Amino acid sequence: MEVREECMLATCEKQPLSATSDIVYCKCLTIILALLCVLPVGTLAQKADTAQNPPAPLGKLFDVGGYRVHLYCTGTGSPTVVILGADYSFDWGLVQPEIAAITQICAYDHSGSAWSDKGPKDSCALRVQEVHTALKNAGIAGPYVLVGHSLGAVITRLYAAQYPDEVAGAVFIDHAFAMINRRPASGAPATTATTTTPPMPPPPASAPAGRIALGMTDDPNFSKLPARDIDLHRWWGAQAQGNPLSMADMLDCIAQADASIKGQIYSFGDKPLVDVSAAGALRPAPPAVAEERASKYAELQTKTDPT
Repeated sequence: MEVREECMLATCEKQPLSATSDIVYCKCLTIILALLCVLPVGTLAQKADTAQNPPAPLGKLFDVGGYRVHLYCTGTGSPTVVILGADYSFDWGLVQPEIAAITQICAYDHSGSAWSDKGPKDSCALRVQEVHTALKNAGIAGPYVLVGHSLGAVITRLYAAQYPDEVAGAVFIDHAFAMINRRPASGAPATTATTTTPPMPPPPASAPAGRIALGMTDDPNFSKLPARDIDLHRWWGAQAQGNPLSMADMLDCIAQADASIKGQIYSFGDKPLVDVSAAGALRPAPPAVAEERASKYAELQTKTDPT
């Protein structure tokens, strides 16, 4: 796989581990190489004419308690890599084949997105249960290497807190904690954005030097996806059936994650953990960009489902 030179800035640390953990760590690093310069681009999808017939699922649908969610698994081997993305299973058309060459990898569509059935009101806790149940019903045994992108990184933290024995290691990609403001104090006016970029969180305890900068500011990558995945983005974008978390739900999600791991915040013990962030996240946003973000956050807040 060809990787541009400017995308090769990567540092990562680990404690002395067992032979098994070393294998997991090496596979985590392989995930990083596959991710360099090809991060998912689900938010770049544009609407197109609605397809007359929905395309066949890439993977299979598994019951998770009265409804089904979609898992797309390729490759063989262990530990299985499980992608908990912010968007869709077809975001990962440039990454999944690279990982499938060395081990099994599964991408997940949460309820209400892509081929997955509509489920109860979406929440981070629900997503943890969905992916946990789907993996069990698919017969895919842990422990897993979890890859959490954006909000999926928060879900990864919740999963690891709830099922620590099922997690062999983790990769965080543009962790949503760095992009969403903290909940205001009780009684304070609810706000979802400021005109400045929120500060970056401290690095995970097990990877103190583990931030990776990627040079993709002028490389959107959407056109690099396989034609099949581009078509799937257009298909799903035209459906307008998505069930995204509101900003309030995202803030709840972060609060849940913090509460779940209180006392060992950002610690995965001796499990391999890698944190990947876009280079742009390390710099303050220009005023115009910060203003646009504030507007989008405010718009998301108004769409909160009151039920």
